[in-house]
Amino acid sequence: MREEQAEESRNNFLDFTADKQVVRDAVEACLTRGFLAYAETEVREAAQYSVLGSGHRWRPIIVVAVGRIFRPDSLDVTLPTACAAELAHAASLVLDDLPSMDDAELRRGKPCTHHAFPQWAVDMVPVFLVNMAYDLSLSNPQASADRRVRANVAFSRAGLDMIAGQVADVRQDAAQDEAARLLLLFTLKSGALYGTAGRAGAILCGATEAEDETIYQACVDIGLSMQFLDDVADVTADVPEVGKRSGMDAGKRTAVDLLGVEGARRRSIDFQESALAKLEGFGPEADWLRSLACEVSWKAF
Repeated sequence: MREEQAEESRNNFLDFTADKQVVRDAVEACLTRGFLAYAETEVREAAQYSVLGSGHRWRPIIVVAVGRIFRPDSLDVTLPTACAAELAHAASLVLDDLPSMDDAELRRGKPCTHHAFPQWAVDMVPVFLVNMAYDLSLSNPQASADRRVRANVAFSRAGLDMIAGQVADVRQDAAQDEAARLLLLFTLKSGALYGTAGRAGAILCGATEAEDETIYQACVDIGLSMQFLDDVADVTADVPEVGKRSGMDAGKRTAVDLLGVEGARRRSIDFQESALAKLEGFGPEADWLRSLACEVSWKAF
């Protein structure tokens, strides 16, 4: 059954490609308008630089794709929250790239924010982005107040998980079970936001609590699949493919260290298949989300 679902999703890939571009364009337009609502400062300029004009927008696409399972007009209903998911992701990238963290030079094919703006402005960018995310999502007129609050509580919890994951990534504490340590780190740093993006789309578009939980777990799996491939990309790809330098994980214990390149790719496929299995109870309305899960495993970055 899972193989049939995967094959059907691959057959729908061209539609998915067109649909995801619609979401990307809508997110870009919404964020561009959104920034204009705030005072024109160096902090806003740096925040815009970190968000606009690039990025796969996977997390916003997940919000909309999950919403479509429950409502055909999910893009209209979820767009502000989809933008919030991207803003939360961008805030985490600005922090990840800082000299005190990964000390990165490039992000999304251009100099990292801390290389392009004064440090005092960059220090405020993540706070700006997170508050903008809540402002956009909580002001969404297309969803009930109760559903907006529930979705945003979920994002606040995901943010705390991401911080715990970043602490673990920076500290690199040794563990008796390195595989378990790495999986927990991936779940906190990446899976939590992917899962919550799915949960938010489900909540806003009317899912039951049981459906919400299933969607959350499936989207965590998609995030884990992506994260294993991100470790692969760090040793096999470079700026034209991923928008950042390879070798940024040097000195860290990664999935490639633990499993090798092919082993890490295999684990990515395992989580893709796990996501598809969790989505078996949903009908063809979930094919867009299935296509996303499949696309993750067709790329090495």
